Amino acid sequence: MVLFIVSIIVFTLSMLGLTLFIALWTYKDAQVKSTQDPILWLLVVLLLQGIGIILYMCVGRTKNVPAPGTYKKALIACIVVAVLATAGFITTTVMFSRGNLDFGNSTWNSGVWGMHVSNVRNDEWTSDVRRGRGSSRIGRNLDAAQMYNFHVESINEGDSLHLYLQQGDTSSRIDISGDFYSRINLHDHGFSPGRIRMTLQFDRIERAHTIISWRAQ
Repeated sequence: MVLFIVSIIVFTLSMLGLTLFIALWTYKDAQVKSTQDPILWLLVVLLLQGIGIILYMCVGRTKNVPAPGTYKKALIACIVVAVLATAGFITTTVMFSRGNLDFGNSTWNSGVWGMHVSNVRNDEWTSDVRRGRGSSRIGRNLDAAQMYNFHVESINEGDSLHLYLQQGDTSSRIDISGDFYSRINLHDHGFSPGRIRMTLQFDRIERAHTIISWRAQ
């Protein structure tokens, strides 16, 4: 979630900076290349942004004289930052929509994947793997009822798939390879209400669809 917020801030600031630098460049350029008032073109660019700069380039630059170089380097740098910020914003937005960024309960993935999508929403963790090996982990706070109604459903093909549960010094390893469906009472495994870390460990999985839910009935 922090990465998502930072990407929004960087993206917004870079867009504002890009607009400002384009407007300043247009003002300086219009002082030399245009017969109209430079302030007019500055306002056009600020109000219309991309459309404004297109209008200026098409109809505003009427004088055939060398253009000033003022702000060119700053403008290029700002464009580069804006492109990178846009790419980062799109990437983190896609991750957020898939549930890989989840308001303080992030899904951490590591390994080599042909495809791996992990979603955490509404007291349920869904993991889909086309091919790969590695691990995926989340941490959640569970109450007594949720621990009693902890369900694991998995259909997978490949070498092995295990679910590791950890809370402080208490841990449990459950083999969920193949077709697996069961309600697991976490109290019986020695866990107490509170935060529990869950890790899915994939070993040369060809295909896997896993749903872990902790909805209190």
